[in-house]
Amino acid sequence: MKKTGPSCMLIKNADVYAPEHLGEQDILIANGGIVSMGKNLSTASFDEDALQVLDCQGAVVAPGFIDAHVHVLGGGGGAGYGSRALELRPSEAFLAGTTTIIGCLGVDTVTRNVMQLVAKSRSSRERHLTVYCVDGGLDFPIHTLTGSLRQDMFLVPEIIGVGEPAISDKRSSQVTTEEIAKLAADVHVAGRLSGKRGFVQFHLGDQPSGMQPLFDILSAVDIKHVIPLHCNRNHQVLEESPAWAAKGGVIDITVPLFPPAYKLGTSVPDAIGYYKAQGVNMGQVTISSDGNGVSTLFGKDYIHRFPMSLLYNDVKLLVERGTDIAEAVSYVTANVADAYDLASKGRLEPGKDADLLVIDRAGFTLRHCVAGGHLVVENGQACPPPYGIDS
Repeated sequence: MKKTGPSCMLIKNADVYAPEHLGEQDILIANGGIVSMGKNLSTASFDEDALQVLDCQGAVVAPGFIDAHVHVLGGGGGAGYGSRALELRPSEAFLAGTTTIIGCLGVDTVTRNVMQLVAKSRSSRERHLTVYCVDGGLDFPIHTLTGSLRQDMFLVPEIIGVGEPAISDKRSSQVTTEEIAKLAADVHVAGRLSGKRGFVQFHLGDQPSGMQPLFDILSAVDIKHVIPLHCNRNHQVLEESPAWAAKGGVIDITVPLFPPAYKLGTSVPDAIGYYKAQGVNMGQVTISSDGNGVSTLFGKDYIHRFPMSLLYNDVKLLVERGTDIAEAVSYVTANVADAYDLASKGRLEPGKDADLLVIDRAGFTLRHCVAGGHLVVENGQACPPPYGIDS
């Protein structure tokens, strides 16, 4: 029987970075997944009238980006009512090359909650954007859906961990080492019960304690369940983070945290260069955008929203500065999938989700984006969203 359906697609003449460079191949997609890859693939089992063909003409094809820290409900609120951002539109993510997101709460856990986060995840998935979500927020105790982290992770497929309780920050709940250790231990067990990795993303602030609270709990917890965010926000945490990686931990750097807005921060390319000089295993480094978050640290006169495009722009900047495409792409694809155990994401190979980008070599500009086997960006323009709305 011939297979039909809107998500049957043949990607032809692609210079594939999976993210490792595989050279020119075709990619056959059906039912939202990659069926096969290779040269001159046969499509005899498909209805040719229902098969969408994209001829890449030698353009770069890479996995869709995974952004592991996004305020999908809108960040901000930390400088009053007028500092609240709007909800993320799926098209914003697609136009930035992002096909998978881990959505979180931030400083505002009063007007935004975990139920809204789960609803946003499910709404986005109906529009082909994969959104996972996390319990939590900047404050402590963490915010949950059912009153129990273990129950949330066990019962709700979209909830895969905790993010982003703050440490070393004046906006934090000033949690103790014991409280941090108990949370990390709880998410570990929650992950085992639900068949998920289970992790806590900790927001790092600018207080002198830096990453020390996280180092202090390592005798009691497994480091793979603890992921520090914003490791480039100041010189102290930047210099402390290689020791975290040396112990086997993942370190995440955040795109917008660099001068002049963040005087003590380090840009992504410079942070990558620093880690290489320190001998860090670069497979343990990830990059996230803090997308749709809002900078409120400098008061009402300096409020701005972090666009999703920042992540793509920094990958592009890495390539422009001489980083191999495979390496640059790995920080936002395979490395992230490994860090969070997203088994179907982050790589181009049969059996994985059909999330991919077609990128023109000239200017490293995004030509097409495919999410879950659906063409969502064509020739640099967002395709009309399903069901007539984009929210």
